[in-house]
Amino acid sequence: MADYLVYAAALLLASLVTGLILPWPLAYHPLSFFAAFCRKLALKVHPDFSRPASQQRLSGLLALLLVLALPLCCWYGLYLMSSWPLLLDAIVILCSFSWPASRSLAQKISRNLHKQQVSLARSQMQLLLLRDTQALSAMGLAKALLESLALRFQQQFTAIIIWYLLAGAPGVLVCRLSQVASQQWSTKLESNQHFGKAAERLAAFFNAPAYLLGTALFWLQGRRQASAATLRADGKPFSYSKRQLLQQLSHTLRVSLGGPAHYGNKTVRRDRLQQNYEPTAADIHRLLQLLDYQLYTQLFLLAGLVLLLTFISS
Repeated sequence: MADYLVYAAALLLASLVTGLILPWPLAYHPLSFFAAFCRKLALKVHPDFSRPASQQRLSGLLALLLVLALPLCCWYGLYLMSSWPLLLDAIVILCSFSWPASRSLAQKISRNLHKQQVSLARSQMQLLLLRDTQALSAMGLAKALLESLALRFQQQFTAIIIWYLLAGAPGVLVCRLSQVASQQWSTKLESNQHFGKAAERLAAFFNAPAYLLGTALFWLQGRRQASAATLRADGKPFSYSKRQLLQQLSHTLRVSLGGPAHYGNKTVRRDRLQQNYEPTAADIHRLLQLLDYQLYTQLFLLAGLVLLLTFISS
């Protein structure tokens, strides 16, 4: 067991560092092609959202099983033929690691908001957000980006570490693919209200440990702050782990989060996390710094785990 963890932690550390040094452009990332596949599949198997809810849920479940089964079967077939299974694991990790591209795009948006180029920032935000960005002000864009970055970091980095150590490459694959499918078939859109339920629940299961770990790290980073965020139940509540993460983020940055969001012609009312200040572009830079500290902390802990287990097994 100790030997397996040594190899797993060392491979994970090397793969993530490689992904940071040689980032994959967002437009050509493998998960971008998988997202396009999910959208095309939804058009085929879910053409009419006026069908009974039970049929839509069944279609969503079967579509989810299909998009997960195809990559898993490909991975397993290659694994059986591979002479270097660890190299195959490294490829899976690199293909699942998309945080550097999201961070780079967030930096561009932050700079445009600083320059008051709100229209350009809106168009760039459409690459990260599903919601309608055309009606968002600079403050609304900053708030939406803060929420998205906090969630994406835990999904695209922390979750990879947790699920690779727990379940290896298949765990990472199912985790990241379910996250992408849940985003593409978001239940916030009226057309996917029932169709995306299965993907949403599976992604929530895989995201929960990462969100809770992120909550703990934000708590450590903001423990000297005096005021906690005030939760106002104005609409659809966040899931427990997501609420804890966003509430602690609001506390650490001391800015308001949550509130209503527009998805197409639909307005989704969400809980508000009330603070004395509204977010600005400067808060995006502050959050990126906090997430960088979390990233380096987790990499440092991984390196420490490798050294500890190597010492124990020797």
